Amino acid sequence: MRVFFIMPDGTELTAGPPAGITLRRDADTPADSLKLSFAFDFPAELEPCAARLEYNGETVFDGIVDEQAVHFEKGEKSTSFSLRSRTALLLDNEAEPGTIRMPSLRLMEQRLLRPLGLSAEGADDGPKQGELVIEKGTSCWAALCAFSERFLKVTPYETRAGKLCFAERRPETLRLPALLALERRRLPYARISRVVVQNSKTGAYSAVFENPAAGGVRRTRYRASDAGNSPAEIFEQGERAALSVRAVCAGFVDAAPGDLCSFPQLGARCAGMRLRLMRYRLTRGTEETELLFAPA
Repeated sequence: MRVFFIMPDGTELTAGPPAGITLRRDADTPADSLKLSFAFDFPAELEPCAARLEYNGETVFDGIVDEQAVHFEKGEKSTSFSLRSRTALLLDNEAEPGTIRMPSLRLMEQRLLRPLGLSAEGADDGPKQGELVIEKGTSCWAALCAFSERFLKVTPYETRAGKLCFAERRPETLRLPALLALERRRLPYARISRVVVQNSKTGAYSAVFENPAAGGVRRTRYRASDAGNSPAEIFEQGERAALSVRAVCAGFVDAAPGDLCSFPQLGARCAGMRLRLMRYRLTRGTEETELLFAPA
């Protein structure tokens, strides 16, 4: 792994080998996170604003510095950095409130991405019929998701190059090398057995939906009449969350949330599992990657 720091004036500096690295990619978080530690202190005037992490000459992380700290312990100095990938800029900035009539991908790129030094990937077939209302306090990320999911029918995601891609993500099929540990977990607490939905006219919670796959201990949820997710979707989410597979591999596995992997040794239900979280660690010269999967 090689680390390159970017200074506010655009200068790029090569850092010495880090003592510790933690790279995390999470399906529930649009921005990846990176923690770096070095067994020495940096000059006081060295205040990088961004960094890039490379593996075998390929960029695996490109992001902004959130925190830089110098530590003094037992007479020794060290420096640590906490970073997030560039999508974090879309979370940290609010979109200008207003109504965008006939929005297009290029218009959204011009208004929300380029001012932050970002760009969009994806086919642009021109303005869309309709309006996009951006309320006060809406983040740039939320505004872009609202546009993309409504008008393009896709959820945007960040590429390794730091661009925002507006297209269906194509998952890779993983072959896990140097497997150190494998664990299957059954999590009954996540399974929902009953959903009761409110009647929009009377206000009473009277429509009862049962999950035929759930047995044993009962777990009930109540939903308002205007809730976005249906009982079937709630049951499906619970079934997916009730089963997980954890794999630990030696070295670095360059996997992204959504990638697929099968574990026939754990049973038929563990075929075609989808990656939810990847966490790579370098500690005291030892590298390993932890991968958490759930049913697709």
